[in-house]
Formats: sequence, C-alpha cells, structure tokens
Amino acid sequence: MPEVELRNITKRFGKITAVEDINVKVKDKEYVTILGPSGCGKTTLVKVISGIWDATEGEVFIDGKRMEGIPTYERDLGYVFQNIALFPHLNVWDNVTYSPRVKDLEMEKLERIGNEMLDLLNLLKIKAFFPNELSGGMQQKTALGRALSTNAKLLLLDEPLSALDTRVRLELRYELRRLVKDLGLTAIHVTHDQEEAMSVSDRIVVMKKGRIVEIDSPENLYKHPKTLFTANFVGESNFIEGRIVKVDEEIGDVEIRNKLHITIRRNGFKRGDGVVLVVRPENLILQSEEAANSIEGVITKITFMGAYFRYHVKLKSDDTVMVDIPTIYKKRFNKNDKVMVVFRRENLLVYAKPYEGLMEVLKLE
Repeated sequence: MPEVELRNITKRFGKITAVEDINVKVKDKEYVTILGPSGCGKTTLVKVISGIWDATEGEVFIDGKRMEGIPTYERDLGYVFQNIALFPHLNVWDNVTYSPRVKDLEMEKLERIGNEMLDLLNLLKIKAFFPNELSGGMQQKTALGRALSTNAKLLLLDEPLSALDTRVRLELRYELRRLVKDLGLTAIHVTHDQEEAMSVSDRIVVMKKGRIVEIDSPENLYKHPKTLFTANFVGESNFIEGRIVKVDEEIGDVEIRNKLHITIRRNGFKRGDGVVLVVRPENLILQSEEAANSIEGVITKITFMGAYFRYHVKLKSDDTVMVDIPTIYKKRFNKNDKVMVVFRRENLLVYAKPYEGLMEVLKLE
C-alpha cells in the first residue's frame, strides 16, 4: 500500500523557486490536503510527486521506492485534474474504462471494473452520454472514475472541485472522502479552499511562498494554530496587538492601544513582551452590560450570514473586531449601539509579535 515521502524537495524554474525544502510523509490510506493561496507551490508539489515534473533537488518515495527516473505511467497512481480533462469523443463508459482498455485487460475484467466504478459513482444511468452532455459535477465524477479505474492505490487530486458550482462542490467533497476511505486509498488533494480542506482531510499541509508553514489535523489547525498565518488563513480571526505589562503565575495583563487592558493566560510570556492576541469571531461575546475582561465598542456594521449574524465592532482601542452571534439568540443589537465585547481568556490565542510586522506575516503572497 502506498506511503508517500518527500525528502528535501525543491523545484526551480530558472531563477524562480516554486517549492523549497519540502519534507512531508503521507501515511498509507491517509487523506492529506495541501492548502495554501494561489501561487504557493501546491500544484508544483503534486506534479513532482506524479513525475510530470522532476524535482531540482530532493527525493520522492512511493511505497518505499525512490521515484527518480520513473515515468508517471509507472508510478501506479490516479490523477484528477482541475480542468476536468475528459476525452470529448468518448462517452462516460469509454472514458472510465480507458485505462483498463489500453492495458489490454480481458473484456470480462474490463466490464467488471467499469461497472464497479460507474455503480460506485452513480453514473450507470448516463454511461452512454458524452462529456458535452453532462453537468460539471457529472463530468468531474467521470474524471474521478477514470482515475480510479487504473486500480491505483494513490490518488492525486489537483483542485478537483474548483471549476464547479458551490452546491456541487459541497456534495462532491463528501463523496470524495467517502470513496477514498471505502476503497482504502491514499489521497493527496490540492486546494486553496479552506472549508474544502477542513471537511475532507485527515491532515492538512499549509503552504506559503513555496514552503510548508505547518502540518496538523483540521481541528488542531483551527483551534490551536502554531502560526499567525495559519490562524488567519484557516478560518477567520481577529488580531489585536499589545504588550504585556504585568504577569503572575497564571495570568498576564496585556495593554493594547489607548491604554486599554485584556487579561490572558500567561503562556510563558514575560513583562515587556510584544504580543498579538488572536480570537475567532464565534468566541467573542457581545452584551450591553460591562463585564470582566471586556472592552467597550460601537457596532459599525451587521451582516446576516444565515446561521449567524456578524457584528463589526469598533473598540475604544481603535481595533475593529468581528463577533458572530447565532441567529437563534433572541438578543439583537443594532448598528451604532454601544456594546461591551467580552474576551474570555480560555479562547484567546497569544503569539509573539513578529519583528517584520503583523501585516507582513498575514500576507498571502
């Protein structure tokens, strides 16, 4: 079964370094997503794994075997492209059974593989249709069936859902994970869509500017990101800069702008340290009355988001924060209302203030 290991992978195109010093191991039957903004090197990395491009430096191992010099068609993998590259002159059946046919499998085996794939993907009823007669979702399902019919245990997915409508993407992302797990495959999935990555992955590799920022489970990346970039890119967060002015054994006092104060769990910081406080919008509380660890502000904007209202609040510190309140809550606030924003210590993430500046660290490029 395929375990994939990348050792010190670097890929250059002339003077441009697309990926640099990448080290990662994907376990057998694991679903790993490579997540990052456009141009961060995600697709380059997958093309190096597949053998479409050779690494400038480093080594690729699949199932413990070094892949140097081994062409794509001998790496025993299925590849699903972003642009749904079906053969336009072949119908669904012929597209899906293309690999068994070129391998000259016996007709009985070809028929069995084809029917299994079409049944698995609910495509049997449209097997005579041609690509131009299919919806985008059906086309991508066909492309997935063609990749799976190779009988490979390693599946590479390069932005497989980005060309589809929102509703179809939502349906197919869960179908993808189900198929990978039911078939016992190892999957490496490239996307810039954080929700897509969170919903399908066992682990996520976060990339920026050709390098790995961090690797962890979706839950850990969301609840306990190790870096400010991840806290910003995975989900949404509020960022407030300050300086620790007092500490005891358990609690730190952070002074933010306009001499306002927020208390935090100490987290190893000491007096005088510059810090960045990070909190998810759903972890803030809005109320009319003053409370412990709260800062006064004014609501400047309200957006209905379906399951919740998003309140934009300008604090007395001149920071603006987003606060998400479920629509089931009876308490409603209005634009220009004065409110208290409560910061619960257990929901505050604290990071050292970056020397290059917060905005520079949060930049996608």
